[in-house]
Amino acid sequence: MQPEVAALRRPRSFGHMGRRARQAAATYLGVGTMLVALIAFFAVSQGQFATYDNFVNILETNAVLLVVAVGLTLVMLVGGFDLSIGGFLALSGVILAKLLYAGVPTGVAIALVIGGAVLLGGAANGFTIARLGVSFFVVTLGMLALTRGLALVITSGQTQGLYEEELLRSISDGRVAGVPYSVVIAVVVLAAGFGITRYTGFGRMIYAVGGNAEAARLAGINVVAVRISVYAICAGLAGLGGVMDAGRLAAAAPDAEQGIELTAAAAVLIGGTSFVGGSGGMFGTFLGTLFLGVLQNGLIIASISAYWQGVISGAVLIASVLIDRFRRLRGS
Repeated sequence: MQPEVAALRRPRSFGHMGRRARQAAATYLGVGTMLVALIAFFAVSQGQFATYDNFVNILETNAVLLVVAVGLTLVMLVGGFDLSIGGFLALSGVILAKLLYAGVPTGVAIALVIGGAVLLGGAANGFTIARLGVSFFVVTLGMLALTRGLALVITSGQTQGLYEEELLRSISDGRVAGVPYSVVIAVVVLAAGFGITRYTGFGRMIYAVGGNAEAARLAGINVVAVRISVYAICAGLAGLGGVMDAGRLAAAAPDAEQGIELTAAAAVLIGGTSFVGGSGGMFGTFLGTLFLGVLQNGLIIASISAYWQGVISGAVLIASVLIDRFRRLRGS
């Protein structure tokens, strides 16, 4: 048996598991500490921040971001990246509006949109990257331009109103014990992502491919299929994000959620998922998303200019990449 195969099949020692647990705990502790400090700062400096309604507002405002960040986490765990998230999100919302205008039942339209996003993401992104070996940067950047362009062509650049779609609007207006449906959906997606990555064979294959693709292949893992699958899931969750965004705004816009792919990347990186794959997890992504949500909300309450909000968000993204680099250097 080759050493790479033996290494993958050999049961992990308690020492190795303990080391990984300590590294994960250190990462989560660092993000959690920054989050608590940020909440404390805004709670002291801004009287309107520390209220129940505002915390619910933070969760609701960032529900779509959390959903797409879960999908991006899967892609980054295999050592990839997806710049086309925003395009899939916008195109999904636009196609949903067109289907509803054509008289398609809301539930059927939502299923068609998400299913179409899964198929397109798996075929256009996953197959091209995993099977043909084209750079994920080139492929997903091209898909971003293609999907955004299609959304503009379909709508002629006009926002599509969805005010009369009660089922769709209930995503934003509906509540479960005071919690918006959009937050419930995001939590369910997060829980599913956590369960898949932590407790299933597919999740273990994702980590194996991200950690050492060649060793994973020698161990019998279909590396191409795993990579295609995560890109398909990521696109599908972007499609779900488009549905949620259309429900929240009661409209579908071809320019919806501009730059969400970079914000999601910042959330995933801040949460401890490595840019080169093989390490990280969903709980960290949740903490990273919450950190960015609290930061944005606090800046808005503090009446910071929108231009400066962009500057600060960009600085956070750069810092998150540097933190990831430092973690990998320290780990090696």
